[in-house]
Amino acid sequence: MPLHCANHRLVNVVLATVLSAAAWADQSGNATLALNTFLNLDAGVVNSVGGDVLWNGTALMPQGRAGLYNLGKSGSRVFKSIPARYTSAASYSAEPIFADKLVVGDIFGVHTNSGNYAKVIVTANNGTSLSLQYKTFIANVAAADAAPIITRLQNNYSFILPGLPNYGIAPGSLFAIFGTGLSTSAPPVLQSSAAPGLPKTLNETSASVTVNGVTTTPALYYTSATAVAAVLPSTTPVGSGTITLTYNGQSSSPAPIQVIPSAVGLDTVYGTGAGRGIITDASFKVLGLTNSATPGQHVVLWGSGVGADTSNDDRTFPQNQNNLTSVPMQVIIGGISADILYRGRSQYPGVDQINVAVPANVTPGCYVSVVVVTGSTTSNTVTLPVNPNGGPCSDPASGLSGSRLQSLAEKGATAVNSGAVTVSQNTSPAGTVTATAALYFVSVEGAEYGAGYLYASEGGCVVVEPGLPLGEVLQGALDAGTIHLNGPSGGLAVGGGGGFYSGQLPAGSATNFAGTYTFTGSGGKDVGSFEVAVNVPSPFHLTNTGVLASITRSLGSTLSWSGGFPNGDVQVSGAASTQAGTASFLCHAPSSAGQLTIPPSILLGLPAAAIRLNVTNITAPQTVSATGLDVALAFGSVTFQFNSTLK
Repeated sequence: MPLHCANHRLVNVVLATVLSAAAWADQSGNATLALNTFLNLDAGVVNSVGGDVLWNGTALMPQGRAGLYNLGKSGSRVFKSIPARYTSAASYSAEPIFADKLVVGDIFGVHTNSGNYAKVIVTANNGTSLSLQYKTFIANVAAADAAPIITRLQNNYSFILPGLPNYGIAPGSLFAIFGTGLSTSAPPVLQSSAAPGLPKTLNETSASVTVNGVTTTPALYYTSATAVAAVLPSTTPVGSGTITLTYNGQSSSPAPIQVIPSAVGLDTVYGTGAGRGIITDASFKVLGLTNSATPGQHVVLWGSGVGADTSNDDRTFPQNQNNLTSVPMQVIIGGISADILYRGRSQYPGVDQINVAVPANVTPGCYVSVVVVTGSTTSNTVTLPVNPNGGPCSDPASGLSGSRLQSLAEKGATAVNSGAVTVSQNTSPAGTVTATAALYFVSVEGAEYGAGYLYASEGGCVVVEPGLPLGEVLQGALDAGTIHLNGPSGGLAVGGGGGFYSGQLPAGSATNFAGTYTFTGSGGKDVGSFEVAVNVPSPFHLTNTGVLASITRSLGSTLSWSGGFPNGDVQVSGAASTQAGTASFLCHAPSSAGQLTIPPSILLGLPAAAIRLNVTNITAPQTVSATGLDVALAFGSVTFQFNSTLK
């Protein structure tokens, strides 16, 4: 049965995320440019048809009226400290920035075609693709005579991009319209849905949607110069159509809209469309790392996009809470189908709830995966902490308890000094075997430990959509002095410094990898001395690798193995690219399971494309103790890489 009352605090949490999606004065994010692709820094969009800069592999080229200014390799700390007034004071030019300057840590500015200013830092450059982190400072005042421009539409919670197989806007859902010149530049104000309801015109802004000859007018939660939050009327037909936005008497060019029957977007704690979900208990308390769900418990998933409910006006509180059982739906928690008790509106226009029972036999963990499938359309993937006893979760594969993860997450933007000590063997698709030692000592934002963007507890999988963060927000590198490794095939001085150390293991280690590897650190200005021994037993053996050569997404695929590191973890990961960007996935299983299934609910969120798969067996992580480190883990791993095709 639906829940008919709402805790006021939960209402604030859920509805505040209406603003979190698009009501920013500035645009920030991460982007990876393949060869001959463009980046629009005002909208944060990578495409093949135009933008502010073009990456051609040789140089980053300004486009149109855009200009560039290269500050040089100054690192993430400097990048974070650059304010808007500094970006607007730089001397921009039409000169390109050549590839040899675009090293990791290089910072440059962009004066965009729309007259805004952006700061950008290079996070990776492999000679083909260029990965960037950016923040665009949006000008407060748009030209009075400029017509609105719509750049993209997204579900307000999932942020799945056009071009991906699970993209679409469902009737009755809350969605975000991104662009420029959409409305007044004044700070957005969330509109009340109490009678007479959400307005259809707000701050001289309105929208019109036409599909199959039928025109509907979305209600508006808020407007801003760069984003508008709207509710697509339930009376909007399914199909391909257009949306037009009008502001101050001027209309945008029609932009495409793809309306599908159901396209669920699940709300998340960090408002990014990934990581821990906004999932509550029956008292509307958000479940978290220190107050886990229990197997069998009834919980509520929050988001939007279940589908049309024409008994509602999609504007006024309270909405009728009709159980939309006609919508074909599965909720999969930790790889197991959950019983659905209710699917439909909350009492708020465009905001949906799905009430489910956590499967009794789900594998507990801090990041148990949750995904909703309606027909053949998958939602974004979020996670839920589960513990048979409630309270703090436990996740042995992550090496940290829920209480420890929560204490780190609560640090927010405060730096957490973190370390990883690894020894690994890798077999390429061509059969080349290498063995490497790698150590990382860096400061990251504490919030990263609560996000879990690219992690799933054992028994589950996650998908990371294009545009979402794939790695930590680095705040600085830590000096750990000199590092020495002594292994079964001899010793090695692990080269590097400034937080990153790596080296190829001595000859013989690649093929005779099992044994004990002892790392000894002298200590540096940031990290004290340490010693840790990583024991790598005989690795596992894959028994049916043929299933990986070609995978039908609607059927899924099951990988089997024998052996495996005791108390270890097996991961299967991969990434598939389209013009919308790169979608990644990751699945986990304990070594003792002997098999791992990549389910259709995950694969249907990836495009049909060639893909590189990694199958990795990881030893149980162990703690590394050293002064100057808040948290550090050591482990060994064995990885096999395969070329595959998703169909």
